[in-house]
Amino acid sequence: MRNFYPKLFFLMLPFLVSGQLYIGDGSSSSYVYNKGEIVFVTQDVSLQGGPDQEGGNFYLREEGQLIQGDDASVNTGDGIVSVYQINTQNKWDYHYWTSPVGDPDKSASGNGNSGNVSFYLSDDDNGGLYKTDVLSPIAASPITFTTNFNSSITNENDFSLSNYWLYKFVATTGYGNWQKITASNPLASGEGFTMKGLGDGTSPSGIVPIDFRGRPNNGTINVTVADNNLTLVGNPYTSAINLNFYLLSNSLATGTSLAGCLGTYPSSYTPTAIGENITGVAYFWESDPNVKSHYIKDYEGGYGTFSPEASCNSTGTYESPVFIEYNNEGEPVLDTDGNAVETGLIGSTAERHFTPIGQGFFVNGAKAGSVTAKNEFRVFIKETENPYSQFKSKTESKIKSSSKIKSSPKKAGEFNLNEDGVIILSKFRIKTLVNKSYTRGLTGVMLDEATLGYDIAGDGNNVSELPSDINFLVSEGNDYPFLINLFPYDIDVALPLKISGAAEINTYEMQVSGLNFTPDESIYLHDKQTDEYHDILNESYEFELEKGTYTDRFEVVFKDAKTLDIEEVEEVKRSFNIYQNNGRAELTVLNPLETELKEINVFDIHGRLLVSKLNEGRNSKVTIPSSAWSDGIYIVRVTTRENIEYSKKISVKNLK
Repeated sequence: MRNFYPKLFFLMLPFLVSGQLYIGDGSSSSYVYNKGEIVFVTQDVSLQGGPDQEGGNFYLREEGQLIQGDDASVNTGDGIVSVYQINTQNKWDYHYWTSPVGDPDKSASGNGNSGNVSFYLSDDDNGGLYKTDVLSPIAASPITFTTNFNSSITNENDFSLSNYWLYKFVATTGYGNWQKITASNPLASGEGFTMKGLGDGTSPSGIVPIDFRGRPNNGTINVTVADNNLTLVGNPYTSAINLNFYLLSNSLATGTSLAGCLGTYPSSYTPTAIGENITGVAYFWESDPNVKSHYIKDYEGGYGTFSPEASCNSTGTYESPVFIEYNNEGEPVLDTDGNAVETGLIGSTAERHFTPIGQGFFVNGAKAGSVTAKNEFRVFIKETENPYSQFKSKTESKIKSSSKIKSSPKKAGEFNLNEDGVIILSKFRIKTLVNKSYTRGLTGVMLDEATLGYDIAGDGNNVSELPSDINFLVSEGNDYPFLINLFPYDIDVALPLKISGAAEINTYEMQVSGLNFTPDESIYLHDKQTDEYHDILNESYEFELEKGTYTDRFEVVFKDAKTLDIEEVEEVKRSFNIYQNNGRAELTVLNPLETELKEINVFDIHGRLLVSKLNEGRNSKVTIPSSAWSDGIYIVRVTTRENIEYSKKISVKNLK
């Protein structure tokens, strides 16, 4: 694994350093207000205020963040940290969240007066979700929950949220296993939850800050996972986290060095992996916000896959989802040919290296146990200033500058560092139009330390494979589909594909849609059945397949193995012998090496085509009658299947 000490570390220099932070409630002015800065506390935070008063509290505004360094420190008090996250979807659209705080009303009773607190959301308890006050950067009022399907909004200060859509998903599979969040089934620290938004998506109702108020989460936070089961988790802190660090630490063997990972820990300390608890990739739900319905059968969306590229400080790769339709059981709707009914839409080109406050995502368990969040994963990263941190539906205009992401490798297999020390690996993306219906994206990522087999926290699997689809295969003898393939580059390497078709006849149009390096030769689709190489870098290639699944026919390669070098080309040219027998009135082309011939053309001296013979194959001798030709000089051109050309002038004189 390749790790570096990036320049980005210096963005974490604290605005305030304190061994322990205590804020009393002696007066309304005894509070901390942080506007866009980092407050770093090495030990615990003790807040003596309350969610409905000003004094004794800590207010984070304009992406100000609180980071704590000691996992063993326990936060105390009934006071709150108040932090915003923007709700950018409408009342029909889901997003996955995680609370950075515990329920303030439960901190003193039920959960004890210290430590992380569960997050309650129910009919009569707002659970720490508040409405901002546009007239005051501090004041807020509790969000009202309604049991109706729809949230309601009058303005940014007056709205209610529907609690009907509050669910969590812990160590299980299947759509029917979502668990409703209630007063008796609260959200534990670190667990993710679903929540729908406000209004019809028009401004300002579609862009309303949610104010999370409660005791800030701190230290080690465990969430249950199980072998090959999904769990909805997220960033449980009042700061961003390094998602790459989180995924690697929870997927590599216990004790594996993670030195150089960008995070919050002393320079004298070397972080190590927690254990092989998850597969090391994350999945993000995306959907079409224009669908105005609560019925599952009307949903249009899918799961995107994020890979940390087996490195703490790489950009990572996010492969967008294909949006499909679902039935009332949450399963894909199929048409009469067995194809999933898709919408023609695909998800965003989001960057996921850093996870902002409140962001939820899925992980897949590798064994029974826990996935763990720790303070060392925390970083001070602003969404508005860093292109690698994105919440729901972030627009490009939200980022002040994205120039830092343009540093690219020069050659295949190389890597580069941008000005912040973030690793940019060589990668390419292939888009395939399947059945002229939807476009599937695949990304190949080049890393010397990777293998041609399955790489933990590198290869990103497809959790939403469709009946007609195209995926990478990364393990011999295993047809499990992957969207992201991490591999060691060599010009001779081959990346196998799995291509499926549910219709009687299926069409695929494939082309490289982007790459950040200069290829040694090109990028090809190799059809092993026909032994044809199709250059998909410079032009699209369209082909048809009968119904079925093809796992050993197609592969992506980086050179045309049938292309000859200069010496071989010259040898082929020298081997041809072309002569005119005027006595027998015939032209003869000798091909002693039995090179495959694509065409033989005869032109007159003015360049007009007289004769064309196509696909003569590997015939060692080809004769062409010349009795009907006028006396004169002609040019014979031989072209091989590899497009090697050999030309010769002949003289025709028909004897009477």
